[in-house]
Amino acid sequence: MNNHTHQVAAAAYIFRDGKMLMLKRAQHPQTFVPPGGKLEVEEDPVAGMRREVREETGLEVELIGVAHTWYGRITSEEHPLLAINYLASWTAGEPRLSDEHSEYLWVDRHQIETRKIITTDELGNGYRREDLLDAFDRFDLLAR
Repeated sequence: MNNHTHQVAAAAYIFRDGKMLMLKRAQHPQTFVPPGGKLEVEEDPVAGMRREVREETGLEVELIGVAHTWYGRITSEEHPLLAINYLASWTAGEPRLSDEHSEYLWVDRHQIETRKIITTDELGNGYRREDLLDAFDRFDLLAR
């Protein structure tokens, strides 16, 4: 019997020239998310974040700090996630997508504020706008 209550994930808010990288999920819900995913057994969260970023985008990043942690679901079918979201800056490479995503965008704060990109599904699963906006604020503060 599985006694796990949730899975652990790590993601990166990657910034480049004042914009954050967001990936559109290829499967339902087709929302925009930062690169990231579930950690492997006994994987260090920072190493897992870097692995997920490389697998999903091919990019190399510099860790700036922790943006926040959250508990919730990306889809209603999955187990809840305990996620650590890191702030990072792009250092090398150009995005090349894995089959998990259909497109990418470098988005600015205004696109998040005005909901130009969809980050949650109709049930509210996904990335909250407030958390994404907070990542812009934290990056501006820590990257100085």
